[in-house]
Amino acid sequence: MLIASRSPRARRVPGIGALAAALLCALCLALGACGSPAGSSGSGLANGSYTIDMSLEGGTGRAQVASPAAVNVEDGAITLTLVWSSSNYDLMVVDGTEYAPTTTEGGSTFDIELPELVDSLAVQAETTAMGDPHLIEYTIELDTESLAPADGSAGPQAAETEESSAAASGANVADFHNTDLGCGLEPTGSLELQYATNFTVDTFEGGLRLVCIANGERFLVVPEGSTAPDGLADDIAVIQLPLDNVYLVSSSVACLIDELGAIDAIGTTSIKQDGCPIEGLARAYEAGTVSYGGSYDTPDFELIAGTGCTLAIENTMINHNPDAKQKLRDLGITVLTEQSSREPEALGRLEWIKLFGVLFGREAEADAFFAQAVERVEAVAAKEPTGKTVAFFYINSNGAAVTRRSGDYVAQMIELAGGTYLFSDLTGEDGTSSSTVTLEMEEFFATARDVDVIIYNSTIDGSVSSLSDLLAKNQLLEQFSAVQEGNVWTTDQNMYQQMTNTAGIITDIHNVLVGDTDDLTYLKQLS
Repeated sequence: MLIASRSPRARRVPGIGALAAALLCALCLALGACGSPAGSSGSGLANGSYTIDMSLEGGTGRAQVASPAAVNVEDGAITLTLVWSSSNYDLMVVDGTEYAPTTTEGGSTFDIELPELVDSLAVQAETTAMGDPHLIEYTIELDTESLAPADGSAGPQAAETEESSAAASGANVADFHNTDLGCGLEPTGSLELQYATNFTVDTFEGGLRLVCIANGERFLVVPEGSTAPDGLADDIAVIQLPLDNVYLVSSSVACLIDELGAIDAIGTTSIKQDGCPIEGLARAYEAGTVSYGGSYDTPDFELIAGTGCTLAIENTMINHNPDAKQKLRDLGITVLTEQSSREPEALGRLEWIKLFGVLFGREAEADAFFAQAVERVEAVAAKEPTGKTVAFFYINSNGAAVTRRSGDYVAQMIELAGGTYLFSDLTGEDGTSSSTVTLEMEEFFATARDVDVIIYNSTIDGSVSSLSDLLAKNQLLEQFSAVQEGNVWTTDQNMYQQMTNTAGIITDIHNVLVGDTDDLTYLKQLS
């Protein structure tokens, strides 16, 4: 069994020169890590977060990797986070170990574990951009001289606190809810949340709202015509309403903002016009009211600043490029890193619409939408379980099945729909939080051959549009009960960008399980 993000075989990887080694040693001395004291790793690097410049060689030359990249050192383990410029990479092979992406939002992201830091890394990466998956050889060149502690110290959102340090590194803070504004004001109420656990909103006199995010970021939302109070804590960034010309990076929440009717507040976005899955945003492109502002790692700073942008809404991908985040701040733009993808509950992800209701002055609309969605989901969840098992997966180019870990929000939606997620006990090695798990076909076959319903993940692999396409992936699939009985379905290719349709997706899954398949929106039967 191959599990996403498992540790490579322990061996020394050739390629690091004496000069690079000396530089690393010098850096370790500067960091107080010589002699491997408590809190340092066996590599000589102290525990912590770093950045390193890198470049890519090989392939067609069109693909890129984000630079600088994030390096995390913890208890002797070095993890290099690779972020591709394309979301079409579904597999990497490094030193014989397969890795599945931790996310494909904003570009495929892989956490690669290394026994030591090297200056050259030979990898293979599989892309589906050319139709059939192709495994391409690349070389990652790491500039070891550029290795430095992750910088998140400058600017009002990076005060020297535990919370701001976590925000800079991308980690979450256990007790992030801090209502101390620093100026003596006390909260008068708070936003009621049913499922979301990664943000809070507290109300203060004068209509002020304090937003706390699980990564430690704090924001004071100031109503139109009002000003922020004197003596505000240094780590709190101000968001002045009304918002206009927002730079929107997070594609997963674009549908939430569209649902609120607030797309007109977006001036620039990292979501490209070609194939844009968000209807309101696509119309805004056509009307010329929104412009492409570059990707999260290479924003068009001049364009974004020129629109008068005061707020950038990023997702957790920005943690891989702290320099871009800091540059936006240097331009006077407040950066909010939404954490909806880290919600443990499927409805918790959806409840982030309440935060955007606060930011865009659409609280009533947000409350009404969420209440309706919860009512629909609870109505389905209250029905008698169907007892039917469901396998959700896709096949990579090596013939392995890539499925979701137990507890993942896709697995939760299957359970809410009255199904039984087949892989209810799958977790990444050592409890990794990666959302996917890769299984060799023989093991997958042994577990899934008698599954009642197959849902093929076309969001990642769009090459399957018929049953013959699926069987061409591996002839073992012909022996699956679901295949023989015609219970094979594919997802809509934009499912991951359709958070507002959570209730509809759950309803579709339920209808498939009970045989009511005349009016489906998000699932298509393969024949």
